[in-house]
Amino acid sequence: MTGTLGTKPNALLFGLGAIGSVYASVLQRSGACNVSVVARSNYAAVKEKGYALDSQKFGKHHHMLDGVFRDTKEAAASGIKFDYILCANKALLTAVPTLADQLAPIMSDQTSIVLLQNGVGNEDPLHAAFPNSTIISAVVWTGGKAVPTGEDGVTTFQQFAAEGLTIGVDYAEGLDRATERAKLDRLVEWLRAAGSDITPTEDIQKERWIKVIWNACWNSLTTVTRVRTNHFFASSPGAAEFATKLMDEVVAVARAKGLDIPLDTPATLLARCQVVPGAGLPSSMMMDNEAGRPTEVEVILGTPLREGQRLGVPVPILETIYTIVKALDWKNAHPDEAAAPGP
Repeated sequence: MTGTLGTKPNALLFGLGAIGSVYASVLQRSGACNVSVVARSNYAAVKEKGYALDSQKFGKHHHMLDGVFRDTKEAAASGIKFDYILCANKALLTAVPTLADQLAPIMSDQTSIVLLQNGVGNEDPLHAAFPNSTIISAVVWTGGKAVPTGEDGVTTFQQFAAEGLTIGVDYAEGLDRATERAKLDRLVEWLRAAGSDITPTEDIQKERWIKVIWNACWNSLTTVTRVRTNHFFASSPGAAEFATKLMDEVVAVARAKGLDIPLDTPATLLARCQVVPGAGLPSSMMMDNEAGRPTEVEVILGTPLREGQRLGVPVPILETIYTIVKALDWKNAHPDEAAAPGP
């Protein structure tokens, strides 16, 4: 299972942004595996100088990685056989090439894919592409951001106080569950040894849908209104009720799928949001849209919408918000057409 880096297992982070940097650092600190990365936009700097993590939880660390690759073809050419590929890239279901296309050069039946991504429905294309591989899925409760590069030229990330993963196998038909669970347990042991707050679960889809109830509401509403959560609450008497109704729709879809989602989940999530001081929370979707990048609209809003339609669950608010975010994405993808004057 190992390649040219010695006897340790090999892990690859696909995407070295804020989340990828945290878990690349945690894995390196565990000492249990060699850690490589596919770093695209920051490839040259990370290849030459490594990267730095300034973490309120883990402290300050400067890491040189065991391998830094421009893409998966270059990673495949290295001859390293990867035991785990941790995907911390944006979950863009309609992107071309797809995530499965990008991972194909470095996959084998012994390679486990670990999804450190938002949304629901992410696993399905990977099961279809790699039916003999274990897919491990995680709900990430970790915040961070890239820091402007200083005079030393070192790529730097900041990780906020909270850090945690709820993680489980998205079991594949035809594979041995005990074998798949053993691959999860091994990864959990590594992360826990380095101080990660990690909670294994046998029902990862329940946990992913609870997270998407949160994301479907706050990612979308901060994006379409361009205000943070507390400013949204202050904007009108019905703001909190509107947010609750949106979350209620996603709860109804999840329960129609047979997931054991508590009916009071929206109230719990609303309360969690309202205790944040100041302006409240922004969202990654809001920041992506403002920066002109594609949003994770399909895994956060599109999958719940389509599942609701398939199951006959009314989702009028979800459909409206999805349509608006799709229009905002279209505007960013077609700036010349969007800016063209009318007749």
